[in-house]
Order: sequence, then structure tokens, then C-alpha cells
Amino acid sequence: MARGFLGLPQVLTSWLVAASAWVLVWWALPMAQGLATAAVGGQFIGVSLPTWTQPWALVNEPSVGFAATRTALWAYWLPPFLMAVFLALLLPQLPPGPSLARQLFFHHGAFAAACLGLGWLPTLGLEDGLLAGLSRFFKQDPQLWRWGMVLLGGVLVRPVVTGLGSTLWHLPGGPTAGRRLLLWGLHLGVPAGLWLLAVLAFAPRFPAASLPPFLGVLLVSLLWAVTAKPPHPLGRRELSRASLYLALGSALLLVAPSLVVFSPAALQPKGYLWGGERMTSNVRKEIVKVTLPLSPAARRGPSAPRS
Repeated sequence: MARGFLGLPQVLTSWLVAASAWVLVWWALPMAQGLATAAVGGQFIGVSLPTWTQPWALVNEPSVGFAATRTALWAYWLPPFLMAVFLALLLPQLPPGPSLARQLFFHHGAFAAACLGLGWLPTLGLEDGLLAGLSRFFKQDPQLWRWGMVLLGGVLVRPVVTGLGSTLWHLPGGPTAGRRLLLWGLHLGVPAGLWLLAVLAFAPRFPAASLPPFLGVLLVSLLWAVTAKPPHPLGRRELSRASLYLALGSALLLVAPSLVVFSPAALQPKGYLWGGERMTSNVRKEIVKVTLPLSPAARRGPSAPRS
């Protein structure tokens, strides 16, 4: 079997693993916000996951005016970005063992965290969202936060790019510039392009303002791919047929339902609720509320949208 992540089985597995990783990261960002808010006394009652506007953890805030408190800075505004940084830092450092598929998952998860959490997400909340909230706290231009996160994302993708390139040492001639460029295009460029195509296909409008920072992270990763010398691998890793089938199954189980969740209803973002709203909920009026059948909570009138 071809080595160095350039064989057809490796590339196919990589795309399937990337699809699962990108979807899981998009779920993880607002989940971090909801769990952190619940930890300081709020209630995590649902989630809204559009790809073209600000995704939210739907919460009942602990108190009136909670969003303007210092506690909210760490439990409400920052958690999605901190989750992105955490995943981008941690996943490339985890031991992959003998499995190529496991190594691919760690690298795709880290790359998706940098691209989505620090490239795509910030601009979605530039006017009414996470970035706007941070800007109010620190009384700074939101554009500073926006491009600062792009810079941070560009730094964090370096271990991903060089880690993938390390497998090229198993090929005759090692990680040549051409092979590194091909590796970047096949394993990182294609999943990023598929994300953009999915947004174009399922979103009622394309968030053009998020495209430059997203592409900025990709461009920096390309520069790392061309200029940074990959480290020598600790040993050879094999890709089993079972790993390919597992990647296919995971992609089908995760991606197809998530596309339904991400997609709009009557051109508006959907919000999935498993808990009841209070007057301090952050459920915005434009969100089409979908009450999950597992939830016994009844809706008790309209919510009062807050930040």
C-alpha cells in the first residue's frame, strides 16, 4: 500500500475523516459556550448551528444583565474561541499509535478548529455575536479581534501541516516541496473547499465577510507546508481496510444529520431546544425554534432576546 498519505486509500480515508472532524468541531464550539454558561448557574437549553450567521448555545442566563458581567466574559463570550485554541493545540500532540486513520483524525480536528473557530466563526458575530460581545468588554475595534484570531489560527496550524508532512519521509526522496504542496492540497485544501461548497449549497446567503479570514488561515497553512521542514516520524503507520470502512460509517452517521441541523428553515437559522425558556434566554427572534421530542418542557410564551 502506498505510504506517505498520498495513496488513494489514504486520501479517501482522509476526506471521510475530515468530514467528520469538521462537523464535530462546528458542534463543539457552541457546546463549549453552553456548558460553560451552565457551570456558572445558567441553563443550557438548546443549540443553534447555522453556518452563515452566528451559531449559539441557547441558554437561560443566570441573571438579568449577565452578558455584561466579567463572569460572562469567560463563561459566555470566550468559550467557543478557547475551545478552538484548545483543540488546535492539543490534538496534534496526542499519540496516534500505529493507526494512520487516528493520526488523520487528530490533524483534521486541529485544522478544522483553527479554520472554523478562528477564521470562519469570528466574523459571523461581528455585529451581533461573540466578537461584538468581546469588543464591548474591551472597548476595542472588533476588526482587531478578527484579524488577531486569524494570526493565531495561522500559528496553530503549523504542527498540523508539518505533522502530516512527516509521513513523506517514508517515500524515496523524502518530503520534497512538490510532495508537500500536493499533500496540503489533497488533505487540507480539499476539506476546506468542501466546507465552502456546503455553505454555498445549504445556506440562504453566503457570509462573504468570513471568507477573507478563513482563506487567511488556509494561506498561512500553505506557507508552512512549503517552507517548514517536516519532522522525522517515530515509525511507520498502516491504514487498514477496517479503518476506511469505519471512516465511511462515521461520515455518513455524522455529516448527513448535521447538514439537516445546519440548514435553514424559511431562510432563517433553526434552534433546537430541549429545555424551557425564561425571560433571560438568549434565543433571538429570527431563530426558528424546534422543540425536540425528548424534551418534556413546554414553551411558555415568547422569550425576551438578550445578548
